[in-house]
Amino acid sequence: MPGIPAKVSKQTKVGIRPALSQDLPRILEIEKLTFGEQWDYFQFKASLNEVFLVAVDPVTAEVLGFLVACCCQVTRRGIILRVAVHPDYQGRGIATRLLEELFRELRQRDLDEVELDVDVIKAGALRLYEKMGFKVVETFSPDAEEDEAFFLMRKKLEPVKKKAGE
Repeated sequence: MPGIPAKVSKQTKVGIRPALSQDLPRILEIEKLTFGEQWDYFQFKASLNEVFLVAVDPVTAEVLGFLVACCCQVTRRGIILRVAVHPDYQGRGIATRLLEELFRELRQRDLDEVELDVDVIKAGALRLYEKMGFKVVETFSPDAEEDEAFFLMRKKLEPVKKKAGE
């Protein structure tokens, strides 16, 4: 998308920038491919007011993945709500780049930690989050009738280093 520059990583060859309303059709496509339509257009549109990042191909500007998080100033914590990468682009470090940019953004907002929950059967996601420094702090099942469980994971954020004279 012209108008919003994306920070391009040399390692992953993707840019990271804030999501725009024009990105929502592609985001919904990625959502359907990775999660099976759990969130709808209106949930994503409302999330544009939160920390909503997209990974884009720096040549074509095509959205390859996204991350949605919210910030709770009271608890000084960011909460990751969604992370998804188009299946054709998984395994290329795109989710890692999205998470790294989120950590930078949350530190800029003076938050102390970030949390998320992940389905215990999602081994790939669990490995990624552990590699990024998340630790399991709790296991829970939202519905006693269902046979599903989730890990609540948290990561402490390093404070932003102040420059001399600040």
